[in-house]
Amino acid sequence: MPTLVLGSQLVIARRLGPGHYTWTLASILGDMLQLAQEMFGERDRSYTILGIEYCGDTPRVWCPGNRKDLVIQLSLRCMDEPQRACYQLAHECIHLLGPQGCGGAIVLEEGLATYYAQYYMGARIGNPNWRSTMPSYTEAQQKLEALLALDPNAIKVLRQEQPTIGLFTRELLLRHYPTLDEGLAADLVAPFVREPEAAKPAQTA
Repeated sequence: MPTLVLGSQLVIARRLGPGHYTWTLASILGDMLQLAQEMFGERDRSYTILGIEYCGDTPRVWCPGNRKDLVIQLSLRCMDEPQRACYQLAHECIHLLGPQGCGGAIVLEEGLATYYAQYYMGARIGNPNWRSTMPSYTEAQQKLEALLALDPNAIKVLRQEQPTIGLFTRELLLRHYPTLDEGLAADLVAPFVREPEAAKPAQTA
């Protein structure tokens, strides 16, 4: 899989030739969504993705007006750090697949978002060293990977029955994967609780 060549900023598109431009957050999001859907199933197209903006210290998906519109907010640090922007964008991209409004996520969904952000940074940006520095996200990723160890296509399989990831239940997981530890199944569908500090994905050596 070829890597993307990033410029010093990801907002202004520069024309490279007929139909070709430098990568921006908008075009990178399209690439991220395409790959995420291939890996984890089609996104819920009843939601409209409005775009990307910078705000504060914590990335999130925002639902303005509760109209099934979605805005991705990246931290202000991303304005000057293109790779950080890609990491955060890839994480939030997962929350666009099967949204549940702007309510809280379950452990499985945050684990999947953390897993995918790390995967995308390695596969498409050529930098596999990006990790979340927050234990809650690392633990969620580890629990998600235990499910994927049983079936790498588990998310796609589960979403065929329940497209909204946040509505996954313990019963759903065990019905499809009866060998999954019951305690792990319960943990995966529990509400995700993050540390009180802002999430700070960081490149580690």
